[in-house]
Amino acid sequence: MARSTTAADARGPQIASALETLADALSTLTDPQWEAESLCEGWSTKVAVAHLAWRVGSPTSRLATDVARATVAGRHLNPMASFDGIARERAAAASGPDLVGELRLIAADKRAGRGRTNPGELFEVVVHGYDAAHPSGLRVPFAATATHAVGRQAASLAAPRVRFALRTRTMLAGDDGWSVGRGPVIEGTAESVILYLTGRRSPKVGRRRVLAPLPPGAPHPGIV
Repeated sequence: MARSTTAADARGPQIASALETLADALSTLTDPQWEAESLCEGWSTKVAVAHLAWRVGSPTSRLATDVARATVAGRHLNPMASFDGIARERAAAASGPDLVGELRLIAADKRAGRGRTNPGELFEVVVHGYDAAHPSGLRVPFAATATHAVGRQAASLAAPRVRFALRTRTMLAGDDGWSVGRGPVIEGTAESVILYLTGRRSPKVGRRRVLAPLPPGAPHPGIV
């Protein structure tokens, strides 16, 4: 009897498709765009993508070893400082096209069922994909099923102020046909809703401000 397909079986191809979609979008970036600031404060687009490739492409044992090495080398007490050092080191050793190629190789592994395929991996790909692409105005057409899954996870992990807003407002991703929250509707794109739920802030203003949902077709990201 054939084995039934599980959610984990389906996630591998879903993560692979998200990585391939992101790689296709990033392949259009110019050198200045790779060096532009991402939505990850202090990181360029290139550093953000280098972090993503390391985070979703490395075996769990390698992640632990790399963090331990960076912690000792940098004498960090905060693991986030180790993540920063690893991302910058990897970005310095690779070109933008190199990183795009790495994402494609990771996608092939995920599609074949190799490596981690838990919900957190899809979350990393979509959120950090938006982090890298958004400031350059690059749209990444992730599948609606992927953005919906990430949107629901982002809502459950959101900061208190966002969770409070979701008790009285519905955030509708009009382009992808899903929503989170309850109450009167605020329509945005899947990208803008996810960026709001994850508390991302615009790097292009003097005071970094939270990105807000903006309707499909709007030319610029919203700010509140």
